[in-house]
Amino acid sequence: MIARIKTVSFAVLVAALIITMALMLANVEFYGLLSVYIFLVLWSLQKVFLWYVGDDFGIAVQLKIKKDAPKVIRLLGLMFVCFVFYIAVKGLFEHVST
Repeated sequence: MIARIKTVSFAVLVAALIITMALMLANVEFYGLLSVYIFLVLWSLQKVFLWYVGDDFGIAVQLKIKKDAPKVIRLLGLMFVCFVFYIAVKGLFEHVST
């Protein structure tokens, strides 16, 4: 079940990234930036879900936090992801309101 959710969430993230790139290349500034914020929100939610179920989650290509990592390291990774989520949601609300 978790593997299926991970696969679907990864597919949604890839689709969001493709839409973001297409809008940026088409020079649609408003929707391009909006799709960047939506991508960051979806990315953050996926990482929070993986943290919640106790699975490995990667913050970047070079940094993957294993499920057997110390709780402090996993918590620091979650705090970073929550910070990205905060920035993305704040930017999303500011962008939509203007």
